Amino acid sequence: MPKKLTIAFLLLLFASVLFACATAKKEGTSPSQELRPRTSTYDFDDVRIPSEMKIDKESSFVYSTSHLKVGLLAFTGRVTPDSLAAFFQTNMPRDGWRPITTLKFRQSMLVFFKDDRACMITIREKLIYTLLEVWVGPIEQASSPVKGTAPR
Repeated sequence: MPKKLTIAFLLLLFASVLFACATAKKEGTSPSQELRPRTSTYDFDDVRIPSEMKIDKESSFVYSTSHLKVGLLAFTGRVTPDSLAAFFQTNMPRDGWRPITTLKFRQSMLVFFKDDRACMITIREKLIYTLLEVWVGPIEQASSPVKGTAPR
């Protein structure tokens, strides 16, 4: 009897996989579209945020001029910290950001550079949600070494 149950279960599983594949093809979605997470951009157009993360407007602030936009965007969501870090490690280079360093222990910190800006992303796991902070700021270009220091 257990052998018949196993065969019936495998047939049912196989049929459900076939049905799922047929349904996906009818809907017209390609595999690459299914794997891409939905994202949003906020004040920084070149920093994508997963749509599962919701902005915390009270903790966020952005300063803008005609040539500069800097500040902090804070988000909360029910996303695992590791998957959130992997999201940024994959997507930031796609938007022209160069990864500089990743630090991880009780929280994750990822640092990226692009042109004359730096982006620091911190990810902390709380009791029932994950906290994400995206800091974007200018990089000051050093004109000459400070007196008494050797040039690099």
